[in-house]
Amino acid sequence: MNRRWINSLPLRVKLIMPIWLLLTLGIAVVGLAVTHIVSKNLDQSLLSRTEIMANGAASNLTAALAFEDRATGREQLAALGYDPDLMAARVTRVDGSEFVNLMRLPDDCFTMGAGIICSKTPFTKVSRSISLGTDVLGHIDLFMSRSAIVNERNRLILFLALGTVLLSLFSWMFAQLLHRIVSYPLASLHRSMSNMIRLGIHGHTIPIYHNDELGRLTDCFNDLVSSLEARDKQLNATFKQLEEKNSYINQVLDTMDQGVMVIAPGDQVTYYNPAAAAHLAQLGCDPNDLGQLLQILEPSSVMHQISHAIDAHQPLTGLELHHRHTNKLFRVSTHPMATATHSLLQFEDITEQHVAEQRRKMAEYIFDQSKDATLVLSRTLAIEAQNAACIRLFGQHRHWSELSVDQHLRFGRPEVKTLLSSGSHQWQTHMLSALGTSLPCQISVRTLTNRQGKTEAFVVSIIDQSAAMEIKRLNHLANHDPLTGLANRVRAQKQLLRSHDMGWDVHVLFVDLDGFKMVNDQFGHRVGDELLKVVARRLLASVAQSDMVARLSGDEFLLIINNAAEIEPVAERVLHKLSQSIIIDGARPQISASIGIRHWRAGESGTFNSIIEQADKAMYAAKEAGKNRYAMALEGSQESSVS
Repeated sequence: MNRRWINSLPLRVKLIMPIWLLLTLGIAVVGLAVTHIVSKNLDQSLLSRTEIMANGAASNLTAALAFEDRATGREQLAALGYDPDLMAARVTRVDGSEFVNLMRLPDDCFTMGAGIICSKTPFTKVSRSISLGTDVLGHIDLFMSRSAIVNERNRLILFLALGTVLLSLFSWMFAQLLHRIVSYPLASLHRSMSNMIRLGIHGHTIPIYHNDELGRLTDCFNDLVSSLEARDKQLNATFKQLEEKNSYINQVLDTMDQGVMVIAPGDQVTYYNPAAAAHLAQLGCDPNDLGQLLQILEPSSVMHQISHAIDAHQPLTGLELHHRHTNKLFRVSTHPMATATHSLLQFEDITEQHVAEQRRKMAEYIFDQSKDATLVLSRTLAIEAQNAACIRLFGQHRHWSELSVDQHLRFGRPEVKTLLSSGSHQWQTHMLSALGTSLPCQISVRTLTNRQGKTEAFVVSIIDQSAAMEIKRLNHLANHDPLTGLANRVRAQKQLLRSHDMGWDVHVLFVDLDGFKMVNDQFGHRVGDELLKVVARRLLASVAQSDMVARLSGDEFLLIINNAAEIEPVAERVLHKLSQSIIIDGARPQISASIGIRHWRAGESGTFNSIIEQADKAMYAAKEAGKNRYAMALEGSQESSVS
């Protein structure tokens, strides 16, 4: 099994891997051996140096130990301290008591009894006896650190690893070089032959690297490829011409939106394009069954015509058929083919065209029958279409500018920007009719966009507001005093009854001008009319916007105050404003006012006339009391309280 696996490996692997592995392993083994020998030599050197130091110190300490001279002992141990690997030195007497010591322990070391314990630092202990003749006086112990040896060994291992990696890379490059010389030409030849089998013959030749047996083999292969390629090109050119003809015909048929079928005698379908398959699938028909298609389309008389034309090999065009279930409409034609006795049946779905045509006619009808003037403008504002109402009001025109009688009608940059961003724009203006009269109009413009969202045209609707404005004017005249613009008696009655029906407390102030007749007699009616206008403005300024000021007749006015907590401040304000000086064309008419007030509470019964009558009586009470004051009508009584 292993031999079979090795035999199946590529040639480049068989060549590169052994060389690389052998060189790498050899370098690693040699490096490890050198590291081991160097470490042993360093250990032996440290041990020898330590023994020499111990022997010398034991000889020098004999006298100091014999005479208990500790100072000399310390000097001897201090001399040993010049060795950087010395961790500690200890001199003990025969009885085991300590004579002197020298301690230079690292941070991870500590003494325990007569020994030293280190957690990380490796060390060696050497002991020697101190003798005088045959008498043993004591012992000396030297503790030497092996850290320098360990560090040196680690550096050697690091250098070995780096050297091994570098030499391994070198050996790999060397193996690659051998592979290029030997295996690469064979691999190139193999790839080219595989590509020829898989992809066919192509014009790529294999380069010849060396003029040896492999080079000559490669040259023969290149000659073979060139010969086969020439023959392959001739065959491909012939096939390509045939394929181009068939492809052109198929592309034309496949890209057509119309369904195309080739019918042989006997209603046998020999070909149909994708459009025909799609159309028939929507109808639930099998494209290969022409008889089924002839049965589901109507009218049947037209289907018989088509079947007869196919059998007789005759042309037939412009026929329309309807599918009864889907309501689809088709335009069908047959064309006899020049070769053989086949016929080409062509049909097109015209349902959307038919619906679009119906919608177009309906849109034209709605456009033309619209009561509002409507026209379609191009992007250059040329008039493309006008309905009957537009022609009737403004006449026939070619450009939008011909309709313009007001500067606002012209599309400026702001209007165009608003129109394009929102899709619509609307404004009020006056336009000149075909009869030459100015018509108040409301113009609405909206954009027509294509499928890409680009504006193609504008639809303009013009609504003549003459009738609406006339109705509004007449309604205003019916409810307002023509001189002062205030509400008249009719509108005042509606407002008063509406406020009471809504459950509001209402104060009705009946105001009559004092001295107005003298103004008319002294200054004339024109000044009197202007005076009434000034009075109207001052009355409006005296009440809130939600309240109402009306002119009943002549110099009589009516104020309707809703939900006022106190009415006296309002009455005082009215008296004050009307008593202020008035200047009209140099004239200084002097007037004041008498006010009658009726409080019509929510839920209280009464009629408009009765409330006005009570306020009127209160006003007369104010006049009788001296004018320029107000009087309150007392509820449930005909009396008034004058202030």
